[in-house]
Order: sequence, then structure tokens, then C-alpha cells
Amino acid sequence: MPKRDQTPTGEKKETQPNFQIESNPEFLGFQKVEVTSTDESKPWKPAKEVRVTKKDGSIAENVDANMPFFTFQDKGGGEMTVSAAAAGHIDNLHIKGQEAGSKFDYDSLENLFKVVAEKLPEKVATEPGVSAFAVNMGKKMGKEGVATMEELVRDGVMEETDIETARAKKGDVVRLNLEGDAEEKQKFIDQFKAENPDCKVQFQLIRGEVLVPIVDAPKRETTELFQVWGPGADGRKTVYTMAPGRYMPRHPNPGQHKDKAGKLNEETFNESSEAWFNTVMLIGK
Repeated sequence: MPKRDQTPTGEKKETQPNFQIESNPEFLGFQKVEVTSTDESKPWKPAKEVRVTKKDGSIAENVDANMPFFTFQDKGGGEMTVSAAAAGHIDNLHIKGQEAGSKFDYDSLENLFKVVAEKLPEKVATEPGVSAFAVNMGKKMGKEGVATMEELVRDGVMEETDIETARAKKGDVVRLNLEGDAEEKQKFIDQFKAENPDCKVQFQLIRGEVLVPIVDAPKRETTELFQVWGPGADGRKTVYTMAPGRYMPRHPNPGQHKDKAGKLNEETFNESSEAWFNTVMLIGK
């Protein structure tokens, strides 16, 4: 909805949001999207085709997984999309999902994206590369699984001594993330726990390869929506992920900090390593 601002003369004028949204009418209100084919040539195996159960119950087979179900357009004509595969994932997990910690307080994708369109940063469609950020949606957006060590100390979840104990191993963690294998990392996790059984900060492998600190504390309710947008198959930016909570630093995974030639960007890797000794994963229920 347009917002109204006060002019210097006291008169009200309407201001438009940075983005307008268009929906693909054929698939609006779909019941379900199922991935039926993936691209096995790529390590992350992205979806190639999906099966869509439409609003009326009819089935559409062999739908291109990259087909835009929603398109966000900025005032200069820049566009970003939500693909069929991404729309199905967000709808299944965060709209129709049964897990309270992941469920957004919106009754449909269309209503969610109308608010997202109002809150998207102005230049996000045209800025190069990947854009990651969080916006306050003003409604319950589930529970986020990260927190800072400082806020956990402030809230009485743990003590400063827990931070000191974990930080004493920072060098080992950075080295292992940079060059260690899964066996070495698991050995570190087990040894740290054996030597520091009462430390509230422990360590865990995320996605089987990244060593990060964890705290056994409940996830926390949030009104923020974390989003990642990046280059899509058609050249326009497309949504990579939406999840409850704040902006999360990139994981200290060397593979995410290398250029196309395979050269490590030491600066960004070190920034991520430092960030993940302040940010921790919450693993409690």
C-alpha cells in the first residue's frame, strides 16, 4: 500500500514502495510444488523441473523450476524473481509448515511478498553479486536459530568464562575450517567437550564441513526476515533463501570464499571466522 508523507506545507502526499510485485496468474494460490528433476552436473544439484498442484487441484507436469511465480520490479525497471522451486520451498516450509519455529505469520505467499516488496532495499535488484540482508516485518516470523555470545551472557544463558574458554580455541577452529578434514574436525569437537564438559559453548559441524560454536539454548522468536538474492538462470536476481531472523554472516567455509580460479580471499574468510566467534547456533528446542 502507498504510504503518506507530510510535505513542507503540511499537505499529505503518497510515496510508492521501492518495488511492485506481479504474480504468475496460472500458478497463483498453488497447493504444492514438488521437485521431479535436478541438475546432477552441479555440486548443489539445483532443481530442473517441478510438478505443480494448482489452486483448482489440476496438475502441471515438467514445469521449469526456474519459471518465475512472482516478479518484483523496482522504479527503474530492475527485476527480481521468485522461481517455481523457491516459491514451493518457502510455501511448504514457512507458510503451510507445521514447525512453529519456521512458520511465518502470513496466510499466503502472495500476502507475504506484498509486504516484502514494500521493504526491499532500493538498489537490491541492480547491485552486483549476492545480496543478503534482514528486514523487520512487524509480525511473528518464527524463531531464529542464531544469537550473539554477548546477548546470551546478558540474558543469563551463559557466563563470560564460557566465551573465554571457547575463544581460547579460536586458532584451532580457524585452521581446521581452512585445511582440516571431517575426521580432524570431529576429533576436535569430541576433545573439546571431554576437556570442557561444563562450558555452555560447544562446537558442531554444520552441513558436514564447517566447524561453528553452538549453545544448547532455545531458538528465539523474531519479527525479522532474512533474505538472500543472487544471480538467476535468466540473468535477473532471484531469491536464494528466506528464513526467520537476523542477517547471518557467511560461514567460514573456504569454498565460499574463493574466486573462479580457486584462489582464497583471506580477508573475507577471516571476517567470517571472526563473526562466527561472536555468532553462535542455538540447538535447543
